[in-house]
Formats: sequence, structure tokens, C-alpha cells
Amino acid sequence: MKKIIFIISLLTFLCSQTVFDDPYATAEATSLAGAVVANPGGEIGLFHNPAALAEVENRFVSFGSTKLWVANFNYAAVIFNFSKIGNIGITLQQLTTDYNGTSLSEEQSIGLSGGYYLQKDKNSSLMIGYTINFVSLSFGATAGTSGDGSLGLPASSGSTIGFDLGLAAELRGKYRVGAYLKNINSPVMGKGVTQQFLPRRITVGVAYLPYKELITSITVDKPLGRTIEVKSGIQYELNDIVTFRLGITNNPNRMSGGFSMNLKQFNLDFGAISHPVLSATQQLSFGWNF
Repeated sequence: MKKIIFIISLLTFLCSQTVFDDPYATAEATSLAGAVVANPGGEIGLFHNPAALAEVENRFVSFGSTKLWVANFNYAAVIFNFSKIGNIGITLQQLTTDYNGTSLSEEQSIGLSGGYYLQKDKNSSLMIGYTINFVSLSFGATAGTSGDGSLGLPASSGSTIGFDLGLAAELRGKYRVGAYLKNINSPVMGKGVTQQFLPRRITVGVAYLPYKELITSITVDKPLGRTIEVKSGIQYELNDIVTFRLGITNNPNRMSGGFSMNLKQFNLDFGAISHPVLSATQQLSFGWNF
């Protein structure tokens, strides 16, 4: 029974694998079911819309981790503020898949992001951002027909570069719209029959902030070659310390929730999202504003 569950988990994971593109890369995004493309800037700008980096006022460091059924995902991120070149962010993502102590695959992505204001005044703002991802993927040797690796395929690896583009706009501090284009340069990994395009998708969304403590958002996500996903999230800041989040998405139908705790310069985020077949995914992240 455990082997059957492992096979189902592995197949489900491989179907959604990037080389690595997770629409729920952070605990905040997980708790909002990925409905974050139009949300105000912060850590999510590094992974879900680099245009939002323009709004970040402090330097920021964060670390996060989650277990995606049969894989382990970890990331580290940092945001710097530069007066002349704007806000710059750097991310490191790692996804490893192991079984019984044997490494099946490992993915790494190093991202360089920037966010800038195209226009800003008292009532409105328009932002643009980019991300350059340096992606590498390696596979372990196969067991082969004999089961001991002697007749299997050797370990292999590959790398490529992907470009992302983000746009965001805000009106009167209450109405927001965002758009994010993933891998717009159609990066390819492998050659010949093993050639594979990295996942490409277009994400657009709107957010409404009736007052500072409440954010409601709707996002439409269209991965290339797959059906449209509609996501919705709500975030409520109870006080200066605690923030609660809820989300829902379709294709497949999933529900999510989480919270954030802020203590002076430090914050802890937790998010969990359900799955129609497998167990829920939980994610934890730590951040420091300085």
C-alpha cells in the first residue's frame, strides 16, 4: 500500500514539476491558494510578481521549507534596496526527490529579480519587474533491468536560463491589478527526444483593500497546455502581531489557510493547502526585516 501511495505521489509531483515552478512557493502564497499576483510587495514579489518588489522599503531575508509528498523543497531569499538601481532580490530554490536513501532527482534555481516604478503619484502607481532564473536539473542513475544499476542509465544533468516579467498597478491605495509571465523566452532543457520546455504560464489578478487590514484577491492562472485555474484569497490583519489568511482554488479543488506572526523585525509564516487525493501540504518560513 505504501508503494502505491508513493507511485501516485511521484506521478502527481512529476506532472507539476518544473524544472521547478511552484505556484505556492512561499507560506504566504500557500495559505492564500496562490491568489497573490496583485497583492502588495514583499517576499511574494520574489516568486510570484517581481513588479511588487518596487514597493519594498526595507531589506529582507527569509528562509522556507516544505515537503511536497515525495520531494523536499527549500528556499532562501534576500531583498536589497539601492537608491540608484531600485530594489534587487536574490533567491535560491532547491527541490530534491529521494526514495529509501537514494537520490532520484535534484533541481536548483538561482533567481535575480528587480522591481521599479514606471509612474508614481499621490493617487496611483505603475510598476514593472523582471526575474532571471538560472535553473539546473540532475537525475540519479537508474536501476536498469537487473535492478543493481549495472545495466541502467548513468546519472545525467542539464541547465538553462528562464526570464519572467511582472506588472502591477495600484489606484488610491485600494484597487490593485497584477500580471506575471513565467519563462517568456521559452527556455529548453535537453536535446533531441529528451528536449523539454520549462513550464510557461500567464497569471493575472486583482486585489481590493477596503481598508489597510483587509486584502481580498482573485487570480486567474493559465499554465501553457493545461486548464485555467481560478484562485481566491482573503487576508485579515487582526493586530500588529497576528494576520490570518484563507484561500480556495479549482482544477483541482483545494482549500488553504495559514497565519503570520510579526515580532518587531522578525516574522513567522505558516501555510497549508489541501489535495483531493494526497495529504495536505504544509509550509513554514522565517523572515527578518532590517
